[in-house]
Amino acid sequence: MSEVPDPRRDAILEAAYKAFALYGYRRTSMEEIARGTGLSRASLYLHFANKEEIFRGLVERVHTSALDAAERALEGEVPLASRLEDALVAKVGRLLDVVSESPHGEEIVDESSRTCGDIVLASSERFQNMLAKAMSTAVRAGELRLVGTGLSAPAAAKILRLSATGLKYGAGDGREYRKRVRQLVRVFLAGCDGLGE
Repeated sequence: MSEVPDPRRDAILEAAYKAFALYGYRRTSMEEIARGTGLSRASLYLHFANKEEIFRGLVERVHTSALDAAERALEGEVPLASRLEDALVAKVGRLLDVVSESPHGEEIVDESSRTCGDIVLASSERFQNMLAKAMSTAVRAGELRLVGTGLSAPAAAKILRLSATGLKYGAGDGREYRKRVRQLVRVFLAGCDGLGE
């Protein structure tokens, strides 16, 4: 999914990020985004058809960035517990940060679900596949034992992803979320009888 970098498009998305965070989705206008980029509204329309398309581009950008960070974490040379924790925080925690940085976070999440469900679903599926691959590799390397659980690596990855997603509710900030994820991963791996350390 590597695109050719487009500095103007990136500037538009950055201005849109700031505007949506400041005003929320409904109150942000194309005029506001244009003002943030120093472009005319007409120039915005050369890159995006409307505000919804800009929002979709921004949601895709945030999810892609989070997935890239999670992938790097899973490929790290640290114990399995740290790799899983870092990947979960990179993916789920990053999205929590985006939402908690704005007083309009709930509106942004609602709009994301309404207009970008396909992007969110594809991101979740890709992340789950990344976790499953990392867990399969850990099983082959002897870092993780799933035999006693009756779970396959994909099933274990799904449970871990869904659990980590649930931990974001009421976390408030990234530090609390990271603490919860660390506890989840430790309990999960201890239950699998393979702490990976």
